[in-house]
Amino acid sequence: MTPSLMNFLLSLLAGVLIVVVPATVGLIIISQADKVQRG
Repeated sequence: MTPSLMNFLLSLLAGVLIVVVPATVGLIIISQADKVQRG
């Protein structure tokens, strides 16, 4: 594996950890805290 490919894969992993994980956790927390009352 070339160094540039390794850096690309690491940057993708870093992007997932920095953007996707906190966004998912935030949405889960908000959805649990702000329940819609039906009925």
